[in-house]
Amino acid sequence: MKIVSLNLRGFFDWPERLPLIVDYLRAQQPEVVLLQEVVYLPDVSPFTQLEQLNDVLGFPYRHASVSRLQPSPQGAYREGLAVLSRLPVTQSETLILLHEEGDPHNRLVQFFDLAARTGDDAVWKFANVHLSVRDDFALHQLDEVLSILKSRGEKRIIGGDFNINHLERHAHLWRADYVLTSEIEHYVSFAGSSQANDYFLVPRQYALRSLTLSPDGLSDHRALAVEIVGRPES
Repeated sequence: MKIVSLNLRGFFDWPERLPLIVDYLRAQQPEVVLLQEVVYLPDVSPFTQLEQLNDVLGFPYRHASVSRLQPSPQGAYREGLAVLSRLPVTQSETLILLHEEGDPHNRLVQFFDLAARTGDDAVWKFANVHLSVRDDFALHQLDEVLSILKSRGEKRIIGGDFNINHLERHAHLWRADYVLTSEIEHYVSFAGSSQANDYFLVPRQYALRSLTLSPDGLSDHRALAVEIVGRPES
């Protein structure tokens, strides 16, 4: 299972970046793409970047949760998370994460299941996240996501823009159940501040086979690609 995560950075410089993103995803050939900062700006386009990307890429399955109303100096706009998949999306759920006083953002988690190619009822379970821009807010939101999963008796492949540098320093939150990509290899995915803001938390039932970063230019983030092996849940 090859998975890519990328913060799309809205429509900033989109005509220049769109072909770079398309070329990268064509070269990587992932089964699943997790996208953050997917926006709907009707003055720019009647479609989100998800639809524009998939008009070219042709993934058979997609799901968008563009359900946050985000304030900005230019006025409020709609933003959220999205998924492109070569495997059927059997179910999905989007939850608003708890909001703390002083946090300028409302954040979401997107849970979704993909049917595996095993000929039975096995599914790959994912969570797509884009957490708040301050470490304490983001850590509280990550703790909430992990608590939701624990209360449900689930472990999911959690990926996205966590907005936390050196997330491995907080391994007490997941150590028993997950492996963090930056525990395997040091990398920088947000070049502007030389930070690793983008991660995958991989349940220990799977093995993390590889981890690669895209070149600069796709976004203000580099895309993070991982290969995971193991049997999905039945």
